[in-house]
Parts: sequence; C-alpha cells; structure tokens
Amino acid sequence: MSASLLPPRSAEVADIMEAAMRVFRATLPKCLPLAMLSILLAQAASLHALATGKSPDLLQPHDGTFWTLFALGFVAWQLLAAIIMLRQRTIIAGRPLVLSAELQMALRRWPLLLLTAVLSGALMSLGFVLLVVPGIYAFICFLLLRPVVLFEPVDPLRALQRCLQLVRPRWLKTLAVAVMGTLIVAVCTLAAVAVLSLLSALLATLGVKPAGVNAVGAAVLLGVLSVAAVYFSALWLALYSAASSSA
Repeated sequence: MSASLLPPRSAEVADIMEAAMRVFRATLPKCLPLAMLSILLAQAASLHALATGKSPDLLQPHDGTFWTLFALGFVAWQLLAAIIMLRQRTIIAGRPLVLSAELQMALRRWPLLLLTAVLSGALMSLGFVLLVVPGIYAFICFLLLRPVVLFEPVDPLRALQRCLQLVRPRWLKTLAVAVMGTLIVAVCTLAAVAVLSLLSALLATLGVKPAGVNAVGAAVLLGVLSVAAVYFSALWLALYSAASSSA
C-alpha cells in the first residue's frame, strides 16, 4: 500500500472520485468498527428522543438529557472521525496501525477540531441567513477542515483561511466531487432501504415480532451510515490531497 492511492495535483473530478474509492476499499475493514461507534454516539440524542416517544430533532428546548447527549455525541464524533481519517492516512502510507498513537494524535488536535467546527458552522449559518450563496460557498470550502486541522500546523483562524486558500482555485471541482459523492451514497442508501423493506415484510410474514423487525432495521441503518462515514472520510482525504499538492 502506498500514498500513490491519493490523487496528484493534476487530478480531475473522475480521478479524485476513483482515488477516493480506492482509499475507501482499502480502509473500510479497519475503519468500519470505529465508524459504527461514532454513528452510535452521534445519534445518541435522537435515539433517546425516540425511546422517550419524542421527535428526534433539535426542537427539545426543555430536555436536558437530549442536549447533553447531543453535545457528547458531537464531541465524540469529532474525535472518532479524526481517528478514522488518521487511520486511512496510515493505511495508504503502508505503515502499521497503532490505535494508541492514532488516539494520542487525535486527542492533541481534538480541541482545535471542536473549535474550528463551531466557527465554520457559525460562518456557514451566517452566510445562509444573509445570502444563500455565501453559505454554500463556505460549506464547500470547509469540507477540507478536518484534514487541514489534522495534517497542518494551524491555529483556528488559519485553519479556516487555509480551507479557503485550498478550495478557492478549484471550488467548482470540489463542488462536483461533493455532489457526486453524495449522489453515490444516496443511491446506495435507497437501495439498502428497498432491501430492508423487503426483508421487513418477509420477517413479518414469518411471524417475527415488530420489535425484532425494528432491531434488524436499526442494524441495517447503522451499517449504511457507518459505511457512508468511511466513504466521505476517504473522499475528503482525496480532495485534500489533490488541493494541497497544488497549493
């Protein structure tokens, strides 16, 4: 395995998509357990809301448990997503995996990841409120925020500036990659939902209790979201490689 799996500076949209798929296939087995844990923690607030018969959205102003789980899920997701990307980078570089080293490095960058995530979210929200276009522009630029924070010596403001610097010359290409990646995941998700519907109907016909059918559905959904998390991590890593090698 080598870093040549990542696209060079001359990479076009198709090259980046192909490189992301190579990284995804090479790293999925080693990253999937971490992705499943990250999705479970990130969805803890929604699962709590469903378990208590409430709507699994952010409209729970008086539910302290919901907001506590939401905050914990957010910070845990940032840490685990960082470990996943670090692990992908290690695998494609052909180096041995050492979870303690990955965790140590992720923990060092964790506060910066949290701070830049909040700052970028605020800027994107402001852009969407004032004018939709600036919000979309910022959203695409900040897709590279995690690799920039993990792999470059930046402070919070410099991290945001670096994302703009990397993406600005190739914004349309980055947009195209993001849209195509999202469509791929959406199609695969729809296919999984269709299969799940058939499976649920079959289980119901066989007399399986609704609780069992729901458990199967939840497991399938967790698997789909976890695979998607690994894929998008590989996609942002490929985008970062193509952008940083030309910057």
